[in-house]
Amino acid sequence: MKADKREIVTFVIAALATLVAVWFFLGKMQKEKKAVRTDLYMLVAPESDAVLRVNRPSAFAKYILSREREHAAFASKIPEIYLSVIRNNPDLPPMLFSFHPQGVVLYMQADGQTIGRIEKNTLQKAFGAFAPQKQVKEDITFTYYPEAGNHFFGYYRYQGIWVASYSKKLLEEVARIQRNRQNYLLPDQDRLRKTFDPNAPLNLMIQADSLNLYVALPDSGEWRIRNCWLGADLFSNENHLCYFGSLPHNATADSLYAPLGDTLAKRMEQAFPQFSVTNQTNQENGRVFYTGCFNPE
Repeated sequence: MKADKREIVTFVIAALATLVAVWFFLGKMQKEKKAVRTDLYMLVAPESDAVLRVNRPSAFAKYILSREREHAAFASKIPEIYLSVIRNNPDLPPMLFSFHPQGVVLYMQADGQTIGRIEKNTLQKAFGAFAPQKQVKEDITFTYYPEAGNHFFGYYRYQGIWVASYSKKLLEEVARIQRNRQNYLLPDQDRLRKTFDPNAPLNLMIQADSLNLYVALPDSGEWRIRNCWLGADLFSNENHLCYFGSLPHNATADSLYAPLGDTLAKRMEQAFPQFSVTNQTNQENGRVFYTGCFNPE
């Protein structure tokens, strides 16, 4: 009888252990599925000037950031700590950068192991002299690394998404968007991202107004591209950084697209003076295609 009771107790304990293990496993699977379903574009903070998607971080590091001029070009727009994260941590998943007047935000799906590698391989080395500070707001833990000049590099991980920025305001704004499941993606941005090549190392969308694209007309007027978002795929070709983008074709402005392409090349040369930019313009199937490369000066 006692033996039977022991067997029953043993069976009950084993059954409970199995149920607990299954419960933890299913909970982990649900979290992973939720992370997979998360669209990084939907987390972008409002009022961005540009959004850069890095589809293939390893290719970006190997074929673009490894070249001095290209590295300098991206470093002029993206804080070096982000580029170090990409260079020092191979096999990272696709990530997103959004650019705002207050700073740059990085978005990436990442599990705890990935964050641990980033901490060890990059953050602890970059900010080794300063211990990180932790702040908890509602159910999200923010980690801040102090830097010289009273700057703080912060990040949080929530529902499988890692978000980092030097701007505390932007970081907390993205956390609020994610927690409340809000979405500030504009229809123009949503349409544009669907035209990108997911196999290109980088996809860029940028506000047309920030490029100041116009063509002077014979009557002293101007034809401008404004109040919209423009996009391009960025890739490496024969050791050159190149781009490919398009615009809808308007027959009434047919003769203006080629000089507009020349203006686009000039704007990029102004932004990155270490390069001269070649541009080609073609029309096909109701669209105007711009293709160009950055060549060392």
